[in-house]
Amino acid sequence: MTLLQCKQHPQPNKVQGGPSWATTPAKFAKIFSPKRPICFSAALLLVLFPIISSASSRQKTDIVYMKNGDKITGELQSLDKGQLSIKPDYTTTAFILDWSQVDHIESTQGFLVTDPHGVTYTGALSKGIEKGSLSVINTATTTLPNNSVIEIDELNSTFWKRMRGNVDVGMSFTRSNSQTNLTSDGTLGYQSQNRLFSLSANSQFTTQQKTNNTNEMTAKTSLFQQLRRSNWYGGGLANFLSSSEQKIDLRSTLGLGIANRLIFTNRTDLNVVGGLGYTLERDAADTTATARTHSLDSAFALNYSTFRFDSTTFNTSLWLYPSLTSPGRVRMTLNQDVYYKFFSNLYVSFSFYDNFDNQPVVGAPKNNLGESTAVGWSFH
Repeated sequence: MTLLQCKQHPQPNKVQGGPSWATTPAKFAKIFSPKRPICFSAALLLVLFPIISSASSRQKTDIVYMKNGDKITGELQSLDKGQLSIKPDYTTTAFILDWSQVDHIESTQGFLVTDPHGVTYTGALSKGIEKGSLSVINTATTTLPNNSVIEIDELNSTFWKRMRGNVDVGMSFTRSNSQTNLTSDGTLGYQSQNRLFSLSANSQFTTQQKTNNTNEMTAKTSLFQQLRRSNWYGGGLANFLSSSEQKIDLRSTLGLGIANRLIFTNRTDLNVVGGLGYTLERDAADTTATARTHSLDSAFALNYSTFRFDSTTFNTSLWLYPSLTSPGRVRMTLNQDVYYKFFSNLYVSFSFYDNFDNQPVVGAPKNNLGESTAVGWSFH
């Protein structure tokens, strides 16, 4: 849910365990330097390779009955954003079905089903007693209306198979001023029975004749644990920013917070996050800071996503950081993305971002705005 989004758009992880936070920002900046967008894209593909190459050992005996009378037999893989994925034995790729056009499902294999309140149920799947409903059969049977079935995942599926995300690359060239712009962008999301992980990252590099090159890198990640089988979650977050335009070598914010999924349906996902974060900022050489480089900040976020079957997705992510130790300082990051599928899992994206700081270093702008167009691939 990019909480829990990535785009809500790949991958810092390690809110739990791993190397100490004292060394992580420096290593992160070195590996994912925005000055090396090609390396950034290659790193994303390396992370995605196990997902692409993973094979399934599940039986292809699940049956999906459509409202128009069609019947499809195969391996039921997932339901996400109103799209049901099933792979028959006679195809190399999965069929993507509109969930609103599905009548019912029959399967003796185990699945994890999530309702709009974040409550999960496990068991085999069958047609409910009432029209337009799904029964999850275990030691007890739970029946849900089809429009209350928000996600379906294979039970005991591998870590890699539960990953969802996308990766895209864009490039533009303006002949009049010899300006070249290269962007890389990606997201990863993972959901288990009671945990949510999300990661989004973006790298942009611009070169132009007779002026300095500019680069920008942002990354946001979170890991949340569901609280008492509800739409409330608690966990940790880590956000990073590097911007030559605002003269920031690396700004790292690490924190803890709580999140609530206000809306969770087959067409819309809206969640809010609130918490506290510690910010460590390393400005570019020969700059003068106007605020503390170490600060304790409050952190608030709003993540909104709306999607339509096999076509368009709109994502908005807004983060606000009012400082508690630097009175009057407020920082903000805004990301707006639109994705349009044009063939299978391929899409074209249009993105806009704004990084705001009302107390930037001397000589740097308060706002750094940008936009990009890219072509990419999504997986689930």
